Amino acid sequence: MNAQVDRINVRTPLRGQQLSRKALFDSAEQAELLPLPDDPWQPVTWKKAKVSRDYHLEIATVKYSVPYAYVGRQVEAKITGDHLVVYCDGKVIADHRIDARKHVFVTNPDHVPTYHQHASDLWSRAYFERQAPKTGLHTVEAIISVLDRQRIEAQGYRTCRNILDLAKGDNNKILLERACQHVVAQDTSRPVSYTAIKQRMVALRAQAAARPTTGAEQFGAPLEPPVDRRDTSGAYLAGSQRFRPNALLKNSSANQLDGGQN
Repeated sequence: MNAQVDRINVRTPLRGQQLSRKALFDSAEQAELLPLPDDPWQPVTWKKAKVSRDYHLEIATVKYSVPYAYVGRQVEAKITGDHLVVYCDGKVIADHRIDARKHVFVTNPDHVPTYHQHASDLWSRAYFERQAPKTGLHTVEAIISVLDRQRIEAQGYRTCRNILDLAKGDNNKILLERACQHVVAQDTSRPVSYTAIKQRMVALRAQAAARPTTGAEQFGAPLEPPVDRRDTSGAYLAGSQRFRPNALLKNSSANQLDGGQN
């Protein structure tokens, strides 16, 4: 086959010229060629994403970091083989090796802000420690446990957000606090996680369904009221009818009669 190709390339004339294909290539085209790239060609995939408040973007369940100044920005990720490059406004802002695992963080320490607490548009330990007490002290313990075990603290922020989101809905705040109490108190061989807390909430809800009641009693003893709120759980609440003039006069007369008989 190569011999036949060579005979075709050196045959003259070519299109009425006294040149062969090879002679034309050597004189006019060979000098224009560029060297082949060191790496073989690979398909390229582009993805659009938004940088979250933990300065990571998510590609195929994996969270990749970018400099924290790009929080909230729309970016493009170029995936070539096992290499990911992140662009914003045409500028390269981050590059990572693709991680084959699922649901993990790939964080460049240089992307971590020095002082989270001074950046209001970022999630931070201070932010979650302000939000957790709105549910209860056991929820605070759970959030702190999640953050303390992270090598890079920001890798726990999404877990914290997801845990606090479990409080949304009727009675879910009480249920979340109960679930955190159970999970935090359990054997330390299983770390506090969003999945563990969610599973505990499902179990508590199933227990409540087996003995239906209403309100906070579904999930155990009532929570202690906040220190700045008066506890009225044992108060007797009369309807508005008890305070109408006729009712008040009737009660007054009855009391006078009782006093006369005694």
